[in-house]
Amino acid sequence: MTIPKAALVACAGGVALHLYTALFKAEGGVSSFLVGLFLWSCLPYAIAALLAKRGRRPALALGAALGALAGDLFMHYSVFIAPKSSTAALGLLFMPFWNLVALGPLGAALAWLATRSRRPEPGAPSA
Repeated sequence: MTIPKAALVACAGGVALHLYTALFKAEGGVSSFLVGLFLWSCLPYAIAALLAKRGRRPALALGAALGALAGDLFMHYSVFIAPKSSTAALGLLFMPFWNLVALGPLGAALAWLATRSRRPEPGAPSA
């Protein structure tokens, strides 16, 4: 599997997690708030998918998607499987923000470091 395809698979996994949450975990049926929350939650994955398709460095998109997915999986666990407080669900509102400003960029930076360390230096003898 190529890196851009792996990034798109990670993005699809994140969108599927949010779709599952919206369809099966949310109470009260479909509302404009729920649709907005779903779209807000998918924004980090839309950006990562765009980077995977159009960007020159798809590894950064893969890192961003995996960082966001890790955060969303943790939030899903802490809200639906092992909630610690009655306000745990508020995390679902703020997690997309943290995916956009912290976890996605951190994942992209780690991917950049990983790909940078694998590249040989210019002029270095190859093994």
